[in-house]
Amino acid sequence: MPLALSHDPNWPRTGGWPGAGQVPEFDLALIGIPTSRTSLSPTRAHETPRAVRETLRRYSGHVVAPGRFGRRGSEAETVLDQALRIVDAGDVADPDNDTGERVAVAQIADLARRAELVVALGGDNALTVPAALGVAGDELATAGLITLDAHHDLRDGRSNGSPVRRLVEAGLDPRRIVQIGIADFANSLAYRRRARELGITVIHRDELHDRSITEIVDEALCVAGGGGGPIHVDLDVDVCDRSVAPGCPASIPGGIQAYELRRFTRLLAADARVRGIDIAEVDATADAPDGRTVRLAALCVLEAAAGLVQRLES
Repeated sequence: MPLALSHDPNWPRTGGWPGAGQVPEFDLALIGIPTSRTSLSPTRAHETPRAVRETLRRYSGHVVAPGRFGRRGSEAETVLDQALRIVDAGDVADPDNDTGERVAVAQIADLARRAELVVALGGDNALTVPAALGVAGDELATAGLITLDAHHDLRDGRSNGSPVRRLVEAGLDPRRIVQIGIADFANSLAYRRRARELGITVIHRDELHDRSITEIVDEALCVAGGGGGPIHVDLDVDVCDRSVAPGCPASIPGGIQAYELRRFTRLLAADARVRGIDIAEVDATADAPDGRTVRLAALCVLEAAAGLVQRLES
């Protein structure tokens, strides 16, 4: 059902952006990569890009940037649609097969050449392969990857549990991969050893209790950006606590909070080395009645845009 939203000319809503072919230049490109067929858990995550686009209409683009305003009315304010040229490139058709995945890589690569930041909407975590390959382009050997995920995603085979392994096999240097939020009881000894043997930097969920988000982001950017190439960020929403992400089949109690994921997103998007972000593992059809998981995914799109504004203004 379409959202029944009020109309207020003084409260403009986000979303509804023009297509990539309708404007000559743009700063941020949104694209859907609706993967779901190879998921280890039954999912209809292919329906999520549409749901996120609808949910974006719930929000305004007004931002008061943290750390850039005083407490006496001297706020530094931004309206995203005024500060950025944003386009929506639509959805890739049938990205779960080899042909569709190649098309997705090509489309992401084209958008990455034209935009400062590409935001890809999943779909399950299988979308991270074409999203990261497209962002890296010809620089895969020097590119980096940062994941916010409870899982290593180093499984054998082809599924939403294998994108990190597939990217390493495609040529991504595992020493420039950082995994933030890896949780106990969500992985196996075999795959933990694989991560260690590959040289992947793992920041366990428990470290987020003792270290600031800013410190962790700085470390991740330093490691992933060490080769001088572009960085892709995978936001697997199941890194969040199940109370805020019930629409993620593999989310568990004890994950990070919604605000933490949003804060990570904005800080990472503010760095010029980050050229792509994907939002994965949300099944809109399995969400709570209040749509909290899809709403969080939509807010991550807006947080990425807010980070890009900070990047361009710095």
